[in-house]
Amino acid sequence: MENRIEQLKRLMLKGHCADSKSMVHNTCDNTEALMETYFYFIKACTQKDFPKLDFLREYFGTQVMPYGGYIDAIGEQIAHKRNVLLGDSDVTMRTGDYSIVNCWVRHNSKLQIQATSHCHLHIDCFDNAEVKVDVDSVYARVFINLYGNSNAFISGNSQNVCITSYSSKTYK
Repeated sequence: MENRIEQLKRLMLKGHCADSKSMVHNTCDNTEALMETYFYFIKACTQKDFPKLDFLREYFGTQVMPYGGYIDAIGEQIAHKRNVLLGDSDVTMRTGDYSIVNCWVRHNSKLQIQATSHCHLHIDCFDNAEVKVDVDSVYARVFINLYGNSNAFISGNSQNVCITSYSSKTYK
C-alpha cells in the first residue's frame, strides 16, 4: 500500500511543475514540511483543486492542525500566521495584537474571526465558504477576497475593511 507521500507524488505526475514535485519529495513525508510546501504553492493548489479534499481528509486529517491546516475542524482554533480551512470546518479564531494573519477558506467552511489591536488580517474565500469578521479596533486592517459563492459579514469597525469580489471561482 502506498504511503501518503508516494500517493501524492503519483498524483502530481501530470500538471505540476518540477519545483513543486521536488519540494514534496524533499519533505521526506514530514507533516510540517508538507504544510510549508502547500502554503508555498497554495495559489496553484487552489486553482487546480489539488490535492482533492478526500485525499486531504484521508492522509492529513487532524495531523496538520498544529501547522495551520484545518480539515473539517470544529470550535475555537489557534490563528497561526497562515491558516487554511477545508471541508466542513466551522472555526472561531482570535488574532494577536500585532499579528499578520493569512487565511484561505474553502469548500463549505465557516470562519468567525476577531481582529484585535493593530493586526492585519488577509482572507481569501472560495466555493461556498463563509467568513464573519468582528473588527474590535480602529487600528486593525482586514482585506477579504471573495471567489465563487463565498460570503463575508463584518461587524465592528468596518471602515478598516476592504472586500473585493471576483466573478471567477478561483484565482486566475
